[in-house]
Amino acid sequence: MPVTMNDIARTAGVSRQAVAAALNPKGTSKVSEKMRNRILHIAKLLNYIPNQAARHLKGVANHTIGVYGAPYAYVEEQTYFNELSQAFDRHGYNLITSYGINKEAAERAVRDLLGKGIDGLIITTAYNPLAESGLRTLIPSVFCPPARIENADIFIDHAAGTFLAAEHLLKQGCQKGVYLSSFHNKSIFSNPGREKFDGLKKAFAQSGKSLSALTVEECNGKAEEIIRRLKKLAPDVVFCCNDYFAGRLISALLTHGVRVPEEIKVIGYDGLALCDLCAVPLATVIQPIRKKAELTVELMLKRIEAGDSDSEPARTAVTPYFYPSASCGAENEMLKEFPIYDDRPSLEMIWTQSLRNIINQEEVISK
Repeated sequence: MPVTMNDIARTAGVSRQAVAAALNPKGTSKVSEKMRNRILHIAKLLNYIPNQAARHLKGVANHTIGVYGAPYAYVEEQTYFNELSQAFDRHGYNLITSYGINKEAAERAVRDLLGKGIDGLIITTAYNPLAESGLRTLIPSVFCPPARIENADIFIDHAAGTFLAAEHLLKQGCQKGVYLSSFHNKSIFSNPGREKFDGLKKAFAQSGKSLSALTVEECNGKAEEIIRRLKKLAPDVVFCCNDYFAGRLISALLTHGVRVPEEIKVIGYDGLALCDLCAVPLATVIQPIRKKAELTVELMLKRIEAGDSDSEPARTAVTPYFYPSASCGAENEMLKEFPIYDDRPSLEMIWTQSLRNIINQEEVISK
């Protein structure tokens, strides 16, 4: 049963009117500051949800899904939120979002979403404020962090993505690789950077080839120093932690007289549409954001229908796609097409459609 103001009043030993005054966000002089803080503390301990959610808690669906995260922060998050919006719209649901910059603000944001009477909640950050605040059992939820995390429901398997890319390059005869990232601690020893590096290490270890790591931080952000170190390491392929680094690296290599892909092959990560616009069209690992969104919606609707607010983690890993292109010495048929829709920030839709076309052609030939 949901906690009411009467429950808080009984626990605090005050009247319901005093509780209402203390919970009033506009403030009131009807209760002292000391009493207000005491009542707010008790309300938090009891996991009280404001009354505007009463309609939902009585079993009436509002057809609204809350999303905790910052959809405006990165292109990948923007794409994910857009895919979620479109998918939920097909089922008659609206989305509302909220975000907190620290743990206290995160919990406040989640409580605010719950207070709006949402039918389900999606957590898209590595930190899960719904679970940490003890509110998880109040509402069906899906935990979709940006990388593999314990108790996650749906996540992208970044290690599998870089493994696919490395496997392709090693089969093409590459002998020595370098992983180029931003900061040593952030990009190599924390997720998702660690996962990307782990996937590369696994592929190179299995083939008995050499892999090194280089950070922009240790090169003081200077393109000239990065090129100098790469020449010293002498790799035949560089795997970058994201597409922006890869695009910049291609420009720097060409400026310093290093041919791509003849002397050094370059691979990006994320699958942004800008890859096709690089000086040498960039091979990359495409994050399966649309697929992740589809699985998120499917699981969310399933849990809402079942009234499941205390389920075991689904632990579903989504494998990225490798997108070969000119920067790794591959011919890219996609570059021969001029897309009708030019508003897609990700290559995922184009690439998956290409794969479907290839499968359809093979089926026709087999018949």
